Amino acid sequence: MPNWCSNTITITGPADKIRALWDAAQPAEGKDRSLLEVMVPIGEWDYETAVNKWGTKWDISLEGLEFSENEDGTATIEGYADSAWSPPLEAFQTYALANEDCFMELKYFEPGMCFVGVWDSEGGDAYYEGIDELLETTVEEDSVLFELLEDFAVADWYEVEEEEVELSEE
Repeated sequence: MPNWCSNTITITGPADKIRALWDAAQPAEGKDRSLLEVMVPIGEWDYETAVNKWGTKWDISLEGLEFSENEDGTATIEGYADSAWSPPLEAFQTYALANEDCFMELKYFEPGMCFVGVWDSEGGDAYYEGIDELLETTVEEDSVLFELLEDFAVADWYEVEEEEVELSEE
């Protein structure tokens, strides 16, 4: 049984491209594809290939994701998905390199391995490990780490009372 990594995903780009990505990832009779397989195809599943190409061993479910068209000619896929052991970072990086007209953001938290992070296709990248220990330190309220701790309600995972987490208001 894997540890589950929680992910919040945002993919925004030209409406026709994002619609095609969304439609291709939908389950259909005789078709065993999902989002990562459409973004970075690996063909027949193989553990090593999946981990190397996607960053995680299994594809992610579309269940917590939604597609929406924006008023500016773009569309967005966003929401929540679990992945096995680690975030699908390699799939997102590979897709972003091939689709520079898209913006992608992947926030992730793996409580069993005590790491949290965020990556985006415009060069943003922040990774923090030892989160259980970091909760015992002061975290600046306007920091990326503070935002991630809030987004994933990290203190709840480690049964830390809110009052025990010191937040700097500087």
